[in-house]
Amino acid sequence: MSLAFTRVRVYLRVAVVVGLVCAIGLVLFKNRGNTVTFWFFGLTDAAKPLNVVWLIVWTASSTLLVARVFWFARGIWREFRELKELEVAKATTEAQTQRAAELDERERRVEEKLKSAGLDDPAQDDQP
Repeated sequence: MSLAFTRVRVYLRVAVVVGLVCAIGLVLFKNRGNTVTFWFFGLTDAAKPLNVVWLIVWTASSTLLVARVFWFARGIWREFRELKELEVAKATTEAQTQRAAELDERERRVEEKLKSAGLDDPAQDDQP
């Protein structure tokens, strides 16, 4: 059953991709003789007509490029966030290590004071 379901899913995906490619090809083929004049921030001449196919191709290409840039920026943003979390974790670990060292030092001083006062081993007090 799993193999049959996987096979149907693969063929369905192939059919969808082929359908999309055919639809894009049909749109490009039907618009091959059309022209349009447009203004795009001074990058194009509004008086000179441009083939619609080229407009479609450039629009699709720029859309893919912008999507890729956003994907790349999102990855950088995630890396910055992870870097910040790692820095916070490192600072926390260093603070805990420092606190542990301070506690060890305090314990050592207390033990030294107890030894110098003769109260080091409570079991010695019970012996006659």
